[in-house]
Amino acid sequence: MRSRAATLPAVLLIVAGLIAVLHGTLHAYTVYPAKHLYDITKDFLQPSDITIGKDHQIYVLDGVNNCVKCFDAQGRYLFAFGVKGTQKGEFNSPLGIASDKAGRIYVADTQNHRVQIFTPGGEWLQSVDVVSAKGEKPSDPTDVAIDESKQQMYVVDNDNHHVLVFSLPGYKQIASWATEGDQRNQLQYPFFIAVGIDSSVFVVDVINTRVQVYKPTGDVVGTIGGWGVDLGQFYRPKGICIDPDNQIFVSDSYLGAIQVFNRYGNLKGVIGDEKGDVLKWKTPVGIAVDDRGRLYVVDMIANQVNVYELIGKKINKP
Repeated sequence: MRSRAATLPAVLLIVAGLIAVLHGTLHAYTVYPAKHLYDITKDFLQPSDITIGKDHQIYVLDGVNNCVKCFDAQGRYLFAFGVKGTQKGEFNSPLGIASDKAGRIYVADTQNHRVQIFTPGGEWLQSVDVVSAKGEKPSDPTDVAIDESKQQMYVVDNDNHHVLVFSLPGYKQIASWATEGDQRNQLQYPFFIAVGIDSSVFVVDVINTRVQVYKPTGDVVGTIGGWGVDLGQFYRPKGICIDPDNQIFVSDSYLGAIQVFNRYGNLKGVIGDEKGDVLKWKTPVGIAVDDRGRLYVVDMIANQVNVYELIGKKINKP
């Protein structure tokens, strides 16, 4: 299960809360202004995630089309790799994507129950099977993240409510974090994952409407967010990324907004436009921020990627 339909009262609550946020009637808040640069559209069909590789090449996971599409730093199409299937380099409903410092591309090949690894040019390198434990459902890897400093790869297993840890470079499973539930160090249908510059691991805990923060040893050190429609809260958090200043960006696929938090989970603001108005997307899912201060947003239902420049000067709204 990767999502849950909202009831009518819940939808009305979302709409009312979002209107209040957009009009600034809840309380004072801070806008992180972003200047729109361009959009990427290339026959996408519900794209889900994005990663920025070497030379600022842009890799978009076009999962329903079972491929990865690559664009240059200006958003111009370069090439694609992958088709539907079970063989090397083929995909079955992949959802998450990541890259490492060498430019290798890691794809959470969800329904093939594995992670596949490719060169920056899309050539297949290796597959890592994501194996379920006895009594579990078939593995459902929805995302992958790499921490080269700790020599670990993290894989989210959505249906089994945990995070699996693999050693690098051998890709041997060495740990499993969390069980199903809503308590500390429990997850309910986790989705995307990111690693901070201090090696903290941030897991989007969708049904629990929060982000759980782990040490690379698997110890929980905090949470971000909580259920609600006010600033600092989530209804359906999905995407997450960390910028070079260790700020945490989280997208909410129902509220259509992206919020920014510090390392300790304190709300710093919400992404808006140059006028200070909160930006809203149809269904923001995967997000990324590169070292040039560009924000990339995969708007799944709109079938496009929106690219912005983070201006840097925050706007305080009364």
